[in-house]
Amino acid sequence: MALSEPQKNAIRHPVRWLFNTEPAREGELPRRELACFALGTIGQGQMVGMAGNWFFHFCTNVLELDPVAVGKMTGAVTVLDALDDPVAGTIIDNHRFRDGRKLVPWIRLAAPFTAVLSFLLFISWNFTGTPIKIAYCATVYLLWDILFSFQSTSLAGMTAAISPHSSERARAVQWMEIGGLIGSLLPDLLLPTLSGNGVFGFTQRQIYFVFALVLCLGGGLLAMASGGVTERVRAIDGGGAKPNVFQSVGVLRHNHILLLFLAADVLRCCSPFLSEIFMFQQMTYRLGSKTIPAPVLVPVLSALAGLPGASMKFIATKIADRVGGMKRVLLIGCVTDIVTRVMKFAIGVTSIPRLILVYVVEALSELPWSIYGIAQRSLISDSVDYVEWKTGQRTEGITMSARGLTGKLAGGVRRMVTGYCLRFTQYSAEHVKLGLPQNDHYRRWSWPVYQLGPALGAVMSLVPLLLLRYPDSLKRQVEEDLAERREMASNDAEDPAAELPG
Repeated sequence: MALSEPQKNAIRHPVRWLFNTEPAREGELPRRELACFALGTIGQGQMVGMAGNWFFHFCTNVLELDPVAVGKMTGAVTVLDALDDPVAGTIIDNHRFRDGRKLVPWIRLAAPFTAVLSFLLFISWNFTGTPIKIAYCATVYLLWDILFSFQSTSLAGMTAAISPHSSERARAVQWMEIGGLIGSLLPDLLLPTLSGNGVFGFTQRQIYFVFALVLCLGGGLLAMASGGVTERVRAIDGGGAKPNVFQSVGVLRHNHILLLFLAADVLRCCSPFLSEIFMFQQMTYRLGSKTIPAPVLVPVLSALAGLPGASMKFIATKIADRVGGMKRVLLIGCVTDIVTRVMKFAIGVTSIPRLILVYVVEALSELPWSIYGIAQRSLISDSVDYVEWKTGQRTEGITMSARGLTGKLAGGVRRMVTGYCLRFTQYSAEHVKLGLPQNDHYRRWSWPVYQLGPALGAVMSLVPLLLLRYPDSLKRQVEEDLAERREMASNDAEDPAAELPG
């Protein structure tokens, strides 16, 4: 099939094509803005990948803290911080900067500070004594979480404010997910050397310092790129007093889409869980006469398994159209995750052929699961329009902060659950430090917890997803009605003598 002229230009000049400032068609988002959006989420993903995925391991294996103590500390801090998310969302919704924007300036203000704080999370300062270590970690983690609330809420809110058209919002979400995937994968791909002390002559403490310097501080710089995105949808100023936190949260009762997603996320995180680093940290495989550490082999297989799914993100909106909408994407992804986890558990990872087969199944599960997040974010960005249609209030801030609040609460619960799972499986960080294997109890139970625990969470999360209702006919009506309201508001602003509609 012959290539079109735009496709030929994209191949000849990929950078120029990607950063083109002019939209291809009326109403379409410029590729430059989508590229800025993706770069910003890469940076944010790097910081989240470090602070969210590796901080627990840093506390147990570098600071040598008890896993249950770490679980309680990180869980408690996350729950405490989650309470300020509605405050952040309300501040964002109520405040307008001089140019009328309410989202992009917060990204530019918060990103540098979150970068520095995420870097400080991985500095031990040679503290002695558990109370001092816990106090330092809890303080820095809490400050990081609070500032990150403003950054992540504003960036997520841009998926609703970047365009009045749901199809273009879905494109923005698609690029956001692609950037977030790349950013969150970088720590997992670059830190497999944390299999123990003495790797390449470096201790775990030194390795964490170097990667935190590059990924956390560098991530903050990249996150600033999102400042190049335009807020095209702005709230109609109806005058009157600004809602307080409780009033803003009360508006969410009209957002059934968001509430069902929040329920699904919480249910998913209540299941048993172990992260990959704890599962494979000390495992080794024999290939002929050579011994291959699992922390070297697994990231390679994981990256290869993720490639087919990652490629699906570029055509996520087309897939959603083919299967009948974003809700079906969610259901297909959830069911596939359950089935494939049971298959992987049955296969096991006792040899290299079995490990490879597990990641072949993983690649199959990633095909629908990789666009689950795009479908969820797209529907949540649509829900902002739906709430404005019902109430007249534009709620990017409180909507995204509510999702952040629930995510933090669920993450706090997950970290507590992780701590208890490590205790149940009798994991020993001291054995890792001394180069000793884990006990038989850990080897017996780690694989079932690692695979079947999340499968149980996926089963529970199916219930709220099945209750989700937002047909295309209603979506079209909402967009048309809001377009009329904005046109009327614009006309009234040009003609101050015009009578306001009742």
